[in-house]
Amino acid sequence: MTFRRQRAAIWVGLLTTGAALLIAGLLGASPGFGQSSRPPVYSLELSGDISPATASWVDKALGDAADQDAPLAIIRLDTPGGLDTSLRDIVKDILAAPMPVIVYVTPNGARAASAGVYITEAADVAAMAPQTNIGSASPISIGPGGESDVLDRKITNDAAAYIRALAAGHGRNPALAERMVRQAVNVTATEAKAAGLIDVIAPSEEALLRKVDGFRVQGPKAQTLHTAGLEISDHDMPLQYEVLQLLVNPTIAFLLLSVGLIGLAIEIFSPGLIAPGVLGLICFLLGLYGTAQLPVTAAGVLLLALAMGLFIAEAHFNSHGVLGFGGVVSLILSGLLLFNTNEGARVSVPVVVTAGLVMGGFFALLVQRAVAARRLPVQTGHEELVGAVAEVRVPPAPEGQVFTNGALWRARLSDGDGPLRAGDRVRVESVDGLTLLVRPEAGAESEQEEN
Repeated sequence: MTFRRQRAAIWVGLLTTGAALLIAGLLGASPGFGQSSRPPVYSLELSGDISPATASWVDKALGDAADQDAPLAIIRLDTPGGLDTSLRDIVKDILAAPMPVIVYVTPNGARAASAGVYITEAADVAAMAPQTNIGSASPISIGPGGESDVLDRKITNDAAAYIRALAAGHGRNPALAERMVRQAVNVTATEAKAAGLIDVIAPSEEALLRKVDGFRVQGPKAQTLHTAGLEISDHDMPLQYEVLQLLVNPTIAFLLLSVGLIGLAIEIFSPGLIAPGVLGLICFLLGLYGTAQLPVTAAGVLLLALAMGLFIAEAHFNSHGVLGFGGVVSLILSGLLLFNTNEGARVSVPVVVTAGLVMGGFFALLVQRAVAARRLPVQTGHEELVGAVAEVRVPPAPEGQVFTNGALWRARLSDGDGPLRAGDRVRVESVDGLTLLVRPEAGAESEQEEN
């Protein structure tokens, strides 16, 4: 009896242990228990001009991807180009990111022009949608007076070496990349893939992950990608970076500076309006912030100051519009020369010319009227009573009371005038403190209304 009980206890123990191991195995195999699924691929938007705003966004987004242990990051690129300093910041962030970074030129119809070429070649995987293009990476300066031949060659050679290093370092075609800098060559996605400038052509992000599964990354992050089954988490540019991108647009920054200076000048020459001063200060500070993010030329700043000085001078001196016209010309030239930016981040010429003509004329007119108003004689206080017609209420003997402008006043006759009676009309000749000096107004009709 004891033996049977021991054998039963052994079987129960074995069955219990087996069941526990089976359940543990099933729970361990489930992604919801005991084992977390792989983090999603971090996909971020990079569209529009390459500027300090987009550089800050890429830096933050790649930092967030690293914090989330993302196995891969995708930069969805569509850009006409932008600032050299900003593109180099983005390239450094891509190279320094701990995870592989795919730069994917998308959607169909998008382009990776100018600065976009460098960003694409800096990627661990360079990919494009079928109907996209890449190229035209020649450095262009929009500064005053252009560049000398020697300086132009230095800039071009530096850009060519930079793009060669990025392309060759990731196993791509450095010769074609260099031609995009020196000859502004532009190719389609199919041509770029055939020439070895990019690695993959894919119609969507999902198709892209399927195609790069098993892809061997070359360069500093050399590894084989395992992307099968990975989910994608899209991240568009937040509002704060979109606003910042708007402010660092050279055209917008120039307009904000101009409107701000005009508003402040109107407030200075016509104190008390408040609204022009408040709006002007806001616009000026926003324009100043945007300008601080961009390369500024001394010639542009001096021309902007000269334009404001000429508008003010036109309001004080009768130059028959010569000074005002000079101010408009200076304002337009300032807008064209204020920022030393390159292709994709230049000031819009039609906008600057139109804004210069409209705002210049508007500013000159308002300032001229404000100064003219300040030169008019004072029309408030007791002085406005001089010349007014009053009605006698208490005949002066030698002082009495008269009614004018809705109030009773002490009154005294001017020397040599005869006696007055209640109801007579008199005209105010002068004001002595709170006493009016009056004389009879023969035949004048009363202009007063009694309360």
